Amino acid sequence: MSSMGKLISNRLLFYSCWLLLSLVQAAGTELFDDEAYYWVYAQFLDWGYFDHPPMIAVMIKAGTMLFPGEFGVRFFVVIMGTATLYIIEKLTRPNDLQLFYVIVLNIAILQIGSIIAFPDIPLLFFTALFFWVYRLFTEKQHWMNALLLSIVIAFLLYSKYHGLLIILITLISNLKMLKKPLTWLVISLSFFFYMPHIMWQIQHGLPSYYYHLFERVSPPYSISFISDYVVGQLLIAGPLLGWLMIWSAFKHKPIDQAQKAMKWSLGFVYVLFLISSFTTRTEANWTLPLIVPLIVLAYQYLEAQEKLKRWFYRVLPVSLVLILMMRIFMLLDSPFIKNFPKDEYHFNKTWTSAVKEKANGMPVVFTNSYQRASKYWFYTGDTAFSLNSYLYRRSNYNIWPLELQLQQKPVFIVGSKGTAGLSDSLISGNKSFSVGADSTFQSYSQIVLKQVGSKVAAKLRSISVTLKVSAPSDALLIDAELHQPEIILILYPGNKQLPWLVPTGKKLVLSNTNEVKLKLVIPELDYKNYQIRWGLQGSYVEPSINSSVYTLSNELY
Repeated sequence: MSSMGKLISNRLLFYSCWLLLSLVQAAGTELFDDEAYYWVYAQFLDWGYFDHPPMIAVMIKAGTMLFPGEFGVRFFVVIMGTATLYIIEKLTRPNDLQLFYVIVLNIAILQIGSIIAFPDIPLLFFTALFFWVYRLFTEKQHWMNALLLSIVIAFLLYSKYHGLLIILITLISNLKMLKKPLTWLVISLSFFFYMPHIMWQIQHGLPSYYYHLFERVSPPYSISFISDYVVGQLLIAGPLLGWLMIWSAFKHKPIDQAQKAMKWSLGFVYVLFLISSFTTRTEANWTLPLIVPLIVLAYQYLEAQEKLKRWFYRVLPVSLVLILMMRIFMLLDSPFIKNFPKDEYHFNKTWTSAVKEKANGMPVVFTNSYQRASKYWFYTGDTAFSLNSYLYRRSNYNIWPLELQLQQKPVFIVGSKGTAGLSDSLISGNKSFSVGADSTFQSYSQIVLKQVGSKVAAKLRSISVTLKVSAPSDALLIDAELHQPEIILILYPGNKQLPWLVPTGKKLVLSNTNEVKLKLVIPELDYKNYQIRWGLQGSYVEPSINSSVYTLSNELY
């Protein structure tokens, strides 16, 4: 066989084995929590969602139209994950194909993570495609390359909002592009292609903007946030040689504009989220798009470093054994893993069946868990609802047309162990729940209470506020006005304390302008500023969240 034929044969063998293993893993592993939530996305295809753009929903919808179960949910994710590697290879242009494959095989998250239906997978794919097309665009200014780059940019933003960082950093790394007319054509077309999502956000009150910037639930700050972030990045890049991957990538000197953009992206994004970890918890996967420049740049440096690249061959057997153990763990249910903390991909069929049996035909409402509601829906086929109370956060269950169907009906409520107002218990699989029934369920979490003004001043422990009231359907407003739920002030005192609930004594009775005016006495305040939200008290003991976050200013401080 010629050297070219052998090269093609090795490439075909590598990608075929990668794809086959991924498909087997995808079919045999139960869904992660958020995967089920994104599957519910696919039941309500739209131009946007509370948490993310719509790309993952479209992929899941397409896959489940072809195949049932977990395999259908993940099918196009696996295809896209494999295609991502091929694009990264094209970006890298490796002379030593074996070294390239050894580097890739040492990165565990590419093998395990690329079968999971998360928005990060299309984000990673379109990041790789973006850098590839950007290279074409910088090497040859042509309207076809401009059009192609515009489409890829739009798809990158339709995947996950973090794609905006890659785009902006690339532009900053090559500001001379702004002098070229085709660059402005790319910007204009990208904006045009992305306009449907922007319009969706505007029509729904910019929920993603408010959630990601102001409403994310984060635990009280800990110095461990910094170390968790650093260790997380080393594990994502490895896990065994992540430090060497990152060091090698930064040692390489870019030879073209695409590599320069990749190196700038590495530096800016790593530093940005490191700074963020000094104030709040930073999720390790937020830097996942950096896998693309990490592999490309690290390979370029390691190719000529005989001593360093030997380490990747030496640790490869250990990496593959660790990854194999993880694959087996994900595939098999075993009694000894029931006590594993935060285990999302075992015993889901067991506990969802137990909840369905206990509900005895009643619709099921999960408190403060859009993941459990989604998993119950996926594994039983019965529609479920997530009631997001003041102890949790909003989700797309605050938008989907599900709540109105449950009004005044008997429902079965499922919460975490110890949840207030639920006296019965249910233990199944690796889950422990508090459960109970509500004979006449009332909930108004889809109603939006928008405060006039972002700040409200407390004068002598008294505040006056005007709330504008809206809902996705007039029927929900009519039902709320009929039963008149009480408006609740939710005040966040900080210092690791639970939110305070301040009853306003004001029922939801609308004026002709759909406004409610409030004047109420609040608890004594010890600090200058507090965060507040507004909620409505339904039949469940905990009021729902019905507003964004606002600031309460204590004028006596």
